[in-house]
Amino acid sequence: MKLEWGYLFGMALQTVPEPRKVARDVQNLDLSRAVLWQILALILVVTTILGVIASVLFPTDPEAFGGLFANPLVTGIAQASISVLTVFGIYWVGRMAGGTGSFDQAMLTVIWLHFVLLNIEIGILVLGLFAPGLAMLLWVIGLVLTFWILSHFIAEMHGFNNAGMVFVGILLTMFAAMVVFSIVLAIIGVGVPTETGEF
Repeated sequence: MKLEWGYLFGMALQTVPEPRKVARDVQNLDLSRAVLWQILALILVVTTILGVIASVLFPTDPEAFGGLFANPLVTGIAQASISVLTVFGIYWVGRMAGGTGSFDQAMLTVIWLHFVLLNIEIGILVLGLFAPGLAMLLWVIGLVLTFWILSHFIAEMHGFNNAGMVFVGILLTMFAAMVVFSIVLAIIGVGVPTETGEF
């Protein structure tokens, strides 16, 4: 596997029809954990920069999307936190389910997911300038690919045969995480602000 943009872009395209083959190639990369963290950080920084550019070209209404989504820098920090939690989740939950994957393979899975989505985000940014409808369609494709890549890469790294069951496991894990997160927010007193007044 060559660490060159053109070659990696071709592999990103190949991820759609042959996700488990690409997963084997990606997860067999012999890189130190320190290098993997640096690569993940670099991709997240580039993604955040694209978010800043997008916010300038296509400003959003803060009242409609909330302060988090209106500030790409805060969104970048949130995305970085979610990415790190995803790495640990892929490793720990997979291990608890009888998987055999390593922590470094979990990191490579998240890195590759971000790399594929980074290419899609660039396409969305370009299409948004002259074809907003196509940009929205590409966004939907990116959302579908997120679960497609995660399901097959996790199945490959942990030695699971059924990627469909892995997908179900991802959804259940996400639901459990949201429930726990909501409980934590409730405990610390963070909630949705309510308006007072007459009906």
